[in-house]
Amino acid sequence: MNMAARVILALSLLLSAAAAQKPSASGKASSVTAYKLIALKVTGTTRYTDKEILAASGLQLGQNAADGDFKEAVQRLGDSGLFSNGSYSYSSSNAGTKLELQLADTDQSKLVPAQFENFVWFTDAELLAALQRRVPLFKQLLPVTGNLPDRLAEALQATLTEKQFPGRVDFLREGDESGGALHAIVYRVEEVSIRIRNVEFLGASPDETPLLTTAARRLTGAEYARATLAAAAKFDLLPVYLQRGYLKAAFGPSDARVVPEPSTTADAQTPAEPHSEIQVDAIVPVMPGKVYSTSSVDWKGNSALTTAEVAPLVHLPPGQPADAVRLLRDVETVTKLYRSRGYMTVQVKPDAQFDDEKSAVHYDLNVVEGDLYKMGDLEIAGLDTQSKARLQAAWTLREGQPYNADYPRKFLADTRDLVPRGVRWAMSIHETLDAKYKTVDVEIRFKQQ
Repeated sequence: MNMAARVILALSLLLSAAAAQKPSASGKASSVTAYKLIALKVTGTTRYTDKEILAASGLQLGQNAADGDFKEAVQRLGDSGLFSNGSYSYSSSNAGTKLELQLADTDQSKLVPAQFENFVWFTDAELLAALQRRVPLFKQLLPVTGNLPDRLAEALQATLTEKQFPGRVDFLREGDESGGALHAIVYRVEEVSIRIRNVEFLGASPDETPLLTTAARRLTGAEYARATLAAAAKFDLLPVYLQRGYLKAAFGPSDARVVPEPSTTADAQTPAEPHSEIQVDAIVPVMPGKVYSTSSVDWKGNSALTTAEVAPLVHLPPGQPADAVRLLRDVETVTKLYRSRGYMTVQVKPDAQFDDEKSAVHYDLNVVEGDLYKMGDLEIAGLDTQSKARLQAAWTLREGQPYNADYPRKFLADTRDLVPRGVRWAMSIHETLDAKYKTVDVEIRFKQQ
């Protein structure tokens, strides 16, 4: 007896399980007639092989399968969130059933990376291999919809349990603080304390290692997480290299090595219970790159302040390693000088141009001066009438004069005797810029402590 059926399933986010069936010559519906599944062909997807789709579908070659099994398989694939559209068709004969799945991959923009914060018992390669055995469609990216993130969490938990490692797996969809698009799905092990004993720097020279160790001292005893190590690398470790001219230095994702627990079991054959507290040595890969020396510096866009005024404030000696950390401090000094002249919205942006062949860097210091702001209204709050009048009389920066952002703090330091004594005062300065009239209103607040 020969029979054929074809079903087209349209999907929006998840594939629906609806199918039409063609009666056989005997009048029986094909959905109730099971045949051995002898072949599967997959078309449309560019991300997955036939073998991966077969493993994820719940079907097996050689099993008896009918239309209802194919519906469930398509539903299972659709529920993952990895496919935006799909259909299936099959043909059956006495030899068995041949199934074809037509799948459309979810758009790349709807996939985000999976990140693993503290699975310290595994290397990345080991963890990926273990997960792909349990979740064949996982390839480091996850859909923002569908159940694949949950299935991955279940696979992670099963992997921990199988190895008798402690903890409970949880995950968080991580996005911008503004509530924008997701940029990762982050998995971590909860209910276990993983503390950093030491930090090692893979790829660092003997001269750099002590400096990095000092910069990373706050990590000792801290909870291990890759995000924590990445933040420390950016804010604490990278300056070690930047101030020495390693302008392209970078750090890779951290790894960890579990510190063995001292043996307390008399019988070595008896497996120890998993501990809820463990120690690790964190390993941070370092790619220092080459040292760049300053070739030259050009100022661009400055007119309110001459190059002769601002150039001495930047310390980039030609022929010497470019200190990028000092450069940022120098740029802030230039910015403060501009603000003291009334240019409240000034921006100074260093633009580095590298000559890799000569290991040299040229800097353009681009200045966007903005408008000149003038003094607006002064308000003093929190003092009695007489004290307020004395301070207002002592204020010499008059309305309409170019504003000086340094003046309010110097004013407070110089007028301490005009404030009632015997009281500890908390003083704060609030500047309000009026972009329309180009003025700065100043409010000085006094509060008794």
